[in-house]
Amino acid sequence: MSLEDGVPLMKRIAANMTAEAYWITSWGQFNEEGKVVKVLCHWDAASAEVVRAAVARLCPELPLEGVYPMMVMNSGDFR
Repeated sequence: MSLEDGVPLMKRIAANMTAEAYWITSWGQFNEEGKVVKVLCHWDAASAEVVRAAVARLCPELPLEGVYPMMVMNSGDFR
């Protein structure tokens, strides 16, 4: 999808977050035509299952590859 096509979806997610599943930020991977082909999302959530349920409820039109535990590492952490 194009970034413009994704704006209503992002607004829907942002307007319907809960304390159990809160979307923090996302990174989009674009192809040569400028279409979003993959999105990595950072959630603050009670569990992976809560994120799966939130994505299924808020954006069922998008495929969900998986929910993975992650952490943020900044270059300044290793100086």
